[in-house]
Amino acid sequence: MEQRRFILALILSATVLIVWEYLFRPSVPQTQSVRQPVAQPTQQAQAQALLPESVQTIEEAPPKTITISTPLYEAKFSSRGAVLESWILKKNKDTGRPLYSVGRDGKQPLELISPIGLERGEAPLQIRTGDQALDTILDHSSYSIVGVDAQGDVRLELEGGQTARLDFVLRDPKMGIEAIKTVVFDADRYGFDLILKLTRDGNPLPEARLAIGPSIGDQGIPRYTFYSVPPEGVAIVDDEVKRVHASSVHKDDNDVKKLQGKIDWAGVGDTYFAMVAIPQRPVASIEYRTERYEHQADGQKEERFLITGLMAIPTDGFPLRFYVGPKDHYLLQEASATISSTVGRPVDLERLIDYGFLASLSRPLAVPILWAIKRLYGVTGSYGAAIIIFTIAIYSLFFPLKWRSTKAMKRAQKVAPRMKELQERLKRLKPDDPRYKELQMEQLKLMKEANFLGGCMLLLIQMPFIFALYRAITISLDFRQASFLWMPDLSAADPLHILPILMAISMFVLQIVTPSPSDDPAAKMQRNMMAILLPVMMLYMLWRAPSGLLVYWFVGNLVGFGQQLVINRMLKSEDDEPPPTKRVEVESRGKGERATSPASAAARRTANA
Repeated sequence: MEQRRFILALILSATVLIVWEYLFRPSVPQTQSVRQPVAQPTQQAQAQALLPESVQTIEEAPPKTITISTPLYEAKFSSRGAVLESWILKKNKDTGRPLYSVGRDGKQPLELISPIGLERGEAPLQIRTGDQALDTILDHSSYSIVGVDAQGDVRLELEGGQTARLDFVLRDPKMGIEAIKTVVFDADRYGFDLILKLTRDGNPLPEARLAIGPSIGDQGIPRYTFYSVPPEGVAIVDDEVKRVHASSVHKDDNDVKKLQGKIDWAGVGDTYFAMVAIPQRPVASIEYRTERYEHQADGQKEERFLITGLMAIPTDGFPLRFYVGPKDHYLLQEASATISSTVGRPVDLERLIDYGFLASLSRPLAVPILWAIKRLYGVTGSYGAAIIIFTIAIYSLFFPLKWRSTKAMKRAQKVAPRMKELQERLKRLKPDDPRYKELQMEQLKLMKEANFLGGCMLLLIQMPFIFALYRAITISLDFRQASFLWMPDLSAADPLHILPILMAISMFVLQIVTPSPSDDPAAKMQRNMMAILLPVMMLYMLWRAPSGLLVYWFVGNLVGFGQQLVINRMLKSEDDEPPPTKRVEVESRGKGERATSPASAAARRTANA
């Protein structure tokens, strides 16, 4: 029985490791050098040769930069290609708190547009038609901007409640091309509206693909980890969420992944931020393309990928609504309601959030947990203190379960010798012996009374809350860059790694004070091994975990330690009770065994005397 319990503990530990690796799969850093693709001069020359004279003349004019500044964001468009070059988030619309990048150079602006992508000629809102000559014209030509009379760069300041409209127009009479991108901004929401019209000789082109991305997200992240995922593609295809990992597209699909079906919306984003295109009506396909590059931070190289979504849309003045902002539960709910009323169909942007493999379990728990912590924050003014109060409340609810679990383990400790004796006797009996069943019934009754798995069940009940709290931290901007004690960001790892060490130590101490189901020396040795092994494994897994999650775990261990001391003291009087009496005695006689009661055995001994 002790060996089985030890094996069960190892299996549970391995299961936790496997599930954790599956749910929070990291981006694997590569130490080998990666050869960066370099555009060949001949290709550039060929692309230039494809430009008609009129476009070559237009390209010589310096491009304009149009900056739109609102209380929520600052966006920059370039007249060359009519593309988005910068999108900086300024503040959290819900709380009013300013937003910054998690980079290590202080409070840097939170830029969502990839500078690597811009360097390689990729930008949001580019148009791809499949015609190389036409694509070159659309990318390299300078569009005229209707309503902007200034010769140089332009800056538009929008206050709350104000809107602005920009019309980027490109006409080439020789090629018969007319391209119009109409962009409408609203100072009170993250994103913009886009209307695209693209014609040749007065007729709309059959189809064009509009670029979403590449690699939208916080561009200041130094390294991706278990808890900070790289940008990925997300699309709703036939009412199912499809997540497209850039590394998988590069390795398995030769850098191109095409999704077909009814596309309700599609986008690109990292853990906390995303750009999503919501068409007026569902479209037929979205294509994700990737490109590998090498990132270097702190003297270490990391393999990264640009990922861009290319949505197939009509070119006859087709309207789209873009959301460019935080993947926050409440902000996404608000945006979904607004966009649904605009496009005339239900849109649920909260499906951007990856709740993991156990989404059906973690999502119903994560949202109430987030609600409770936000209410506690309103009282305490600190998210760290709110998590501590929440932890104490949750562990107080678990106290009756902990009481029953400890009581069951105390009972198991008392019946362990009798269980071992029954096992030895069962080994000496054949399964068809009538006394075999009688011993089995007693064994089952003792197991039911002792409940040897009581401690494991308590851990299994608590695990969903731990996963749900992690999800709550990743679905809300409130924890991001919320400081507590020495920790500058509850959504990021402890920079000093003090919390992971304290968590592991407290976990070890808690296991030591928890009663063992058996006094057997071998069982105690196995338990001591697990008391060391499990904290070490958790220390490894949670070394870079969000500080908010570690605050919950550490405080939970402290509360559990105090509860265990109280329970041990209250149950101490029961330790003096004798172990259960033997209900069955088995005497060996020849080749068989006979079951007798203690009274009958005593009478037989007296008669023999």
